[in-house]
Amino acid sequence: MSTAFWILAAVVAGWIVQLYLSYRQSMQFMADVRKLRSVGKVSIGVGGRRYRGGRAYVAMAFDDDGVVRDALTLQGWTTFARSKPLSALLGRRVNQIKGDREIPGLSRQQREAARQAAELLLQEGSRATTKSPL
Repeated sequence: MSTAFWILAAVVAGWIVQLYLSYRQSMQFMADVRKLRSVGKVSIGVGGRRYRGGRAYVAMAFDDDGVVRDALTLQGWTTFARSKPLSALLGRRVNQIKGDREIPGLSRQQREAARQAAELLLQEGSRATTKSPL
């Protein structure tokens, strides 16, 4: 067989392995997020750029008063990155997270992701309180 065939086969095999590892990573992160649901209402955000500094995902569990009771982050360059606790957000209110002030202990990507998750939570809350005209 030709060299071109083996190169193409190696590229395809590498792509399949990468897809499998990405799938496993996302399933593990979502399993960790499911555990947050027992703490309160969960919102997830993403921040950063894919190729410029990487992306970060932040999942936060809020109580009924809008205070973060638990938080996780997923950040890394490879499919081997796993979720980690994010203690810098614990005890903070949703409006504080949505604001523009920096939060010590968060990277730029994590801050963007936390802000997006807070905005999504507030949007969902406003939708729930709006009555349907039907």
